[in-house]
Amino acid sequence: MMNNKIKLLQDKINKDLEAIYNNGPNSLVKTFNYVISGKGKRIRPLLTLLTSKSLFGDYNKSYNAALAVEILHNFTLVHDDIMDNDTLRHGKQTVHEKWDISTAILVGDAMLAKSINILSESNYNDNLLKSFNSALMAVCEGQALDKEFETQKNINQEEYFTMIEKKTSYLIAMPIEIGALAYNYALKDAKKLFNFGLSIGKAFQIQDDFLEIMSNPEIMNKSLDSDILLGKKTYPIILCNEVDKNFIKEIIKNKNTKEIISKIRKFILDNKLDAEIKNTIENLYQEANNCIQTIDFQSNELVNFVNKIKTRKK
Repeated sequence: MMNNKIKLLQDKINKDLEAIYNNGPNSLVKTFNYVISGKGKRIRPLLTLLTSKSLFGDYNKSYNAALAVEILHNFTLVHDDIMDNDTLRHGKQTVHEKWDISTAILVGDAMLAKSINILSESNYNDNLLKSFNSALMAVCEGQALDKEFETQKNINQEEYFTMIEKKTSYLIAMPIEIGALAYNYALKDAKKLFNFGLSIGKAFQIQDDFLEIMSNPEIMNKSLDSDILLGKKTYPIILCNEVDKNFIKEIIKNKNTKEIISKIRKFILDNKLDAEIKNTIENLYQEANNCIQTIDFQSNELVNFVNKIKTRKK
């Protein structure tokens, strides 16, 4: 997914993240840097920086915001892993699995505080701060809906899209928007970029839903069985329920997750749901491209990166 320029940016982000928090209680510093050192793809800060580069030719003004975005994202992952009792993230043990839940809650809180501190100390404008805060609230609401859906039998596609827009898409759209807002970009055009990100975020989540069933933990670098056992309403599961409302309910009575996933894969392929999923993803990317037709980019770096995200396999 990377060319040399992206790899260099990724390395710079990784190096600077490691320098963010090294002076504090040893237990907190250690866990903070354990999370930050995870081998994530840094998609969100890259979206911020590449938006700036594509519009203005550099990313100097948005760089601190990009770091704040990545720390915020990791905060959401730490708490998400607690709620879903996941054991693997970025190829290594989750914080609550390696230490305990109290430690994970605390380090998540510290990451949120640090992300906000970085923004407040960087003298960003009110529009950028509002975008960041709106995304934070949206993620919380999306996570709440995700948890509510676990105990609801029938979730339709409209409800699913509302949930993933908040839980996932805002943390794709906001990084893009603030890459423009850091340079005091016109709000009406920043909104077009935000909507571009919302559509990409939905496509990204559906890709994730699909890969988590069709892939394996070694490729994805995270545990894949918790979503199914918890009753998560992912896009493939919703489509399976539309074909046969009893299929998922019956197979999850068996607690052998490998067997459950194997049966779901077969059901998806037998009913050609894979084609429907891929078509939905393609339509969302087209919808995203329609949002930015009137944006005057200096380069194609952002669009090229998004096209690489589109073809990812993990």
